[in-house]
Amino acid sequence: LFRRCKPKVSLPIQNRIPFHSPPTLLRFHSQNEDDGSPVINELLLQQIPPKITVQHAVQKSLKILEEKSIPEPEESVLHLLSHALNLSWENGYRQLREILSLSVRSSTISENAMSPIQQLSNQCLSKDERDAYISLLERRMQHEPLQYIIGKWDFHFLTGLKIKKPMLCPRPETEELVELVLAEVGNLLRDWKEKRKMRILDVGCGTGAIGIAIANKYPAAVQVVALDVLPEAVDLSNDNAEQFLSRYSAHGDSKLGVKSIYEAMLCSATHFTNNTTNTSRDLSKKKCKMNFDIVVSNPPYIPLKDMIDLSSDVVEYESYEALCGGEDGLNVIRDIVHRLPEWTFSSSLRAKHCWMEVDESHPRHLARWLSPGSVEARRCGVEYVESYTDFCGRDRFVKLRVS
Repeated sequence: LFRRCKPKVSLPIQNRIPFHSPPTLLRFHSQNEDDGSPVINELLLQQIPPKITVQHAVQKSLKILEEKSIPEPEESVLHLLSHALNLSWENGYRQLREILSLSVRSSTISENAMSPIQQLSNQCLSKDERDAYISLLERRMQHEPLQYIIGKWDFHFLTGLKIKKPMLCPRPETEELVELVLAEVGNLLRDWKEKRKMRILDVGCGTGAIGIAIANKYPAAVQVVALDVLPEAVDLSNDNAEQFLSRYSAHGDSKLGVKSIYEAMLCSATHFTNNTTNTSRDLSKKKCKMNFDIVVSNPPYIPLKDMIDLSSDVVEYESYEALCGGEDGLNVIRDIVHRLPEWTFSSSLRAKHCWMEVDESHPRHLARWLSPGSVEARRCGVEYVESYTDFCGRDRFVKLRVS
């Protein structure tokens, strides 16, 4: 994706450069949009010959991606080659980046007293490694998101979170949303007197990144319930929860295992209620347990008019339902607002908050609609509190209070 601003390197693990900012409203036009797979494959076979060294594979493929104007060429080359060589997820990227820096300084590396990095640099790709790498590059040159090609990505302090099409690829801005929620959780826990875990609802979980990151920080203190309308998202979220949270299952009900810390369910915001007939497959035969202390969501929020301007590597691969929020981008956000009083109802007098990632046009709309003391705010039982900017300086997050 073309970035709308230069990202800062903050929370991503292994010092990986944050990749895939919020859906960019600039359509990407390849210089060779008519190039089909056979043409791309032929080019790659010519430029990446048999027995090519790792160093030359980095140099050659980086030049190809740059010439074809593929977004984020360096990150693409380093991650894909690391994947093809089956290097460790934790260290492979960094090793290849060091080789790239060596390549910039010198086209050859001395054979004398070679370090492990130099040995890797001079290593020739096997036939299987070359074939795998060309196949991965071919997919990237057709603008498939890097996260889908690799099948995993780092998010917050989750190393190697599983990613599958069509769930949204985790973006660095959403890590900032997690940090805002974690700050509130930490503040609440300092004075927590209830004989139960803090309950957190994640609406529109996708890969499970937000809720699992929160549970990963406070496994003994929180219970996260996550919702999504895509069955594959629910399955993926629960798989990721098993991967990252199973070691904490002793902190919860031993009979429930990870579900005592995190559970994703198939349900929409509209149908997660005890007030009307449920049509959700998971929840149609049982009552929903509410009394949530915090609600968090990265809902579909792109206005319909902006969907046509999305870059091809977003609109052609990621879920339309997870991107588009209707005419003004607020469809699901309205559903969340209307359900908040029921979701957070309890005898506690403590204020309950909802945190959301939104389109930059939304904070001012929400501030007008849910202005404290207004007729609409009283009718909904929800008030606007404030907005927060992302690291690009754009209004990206809102905080609401259940009044």
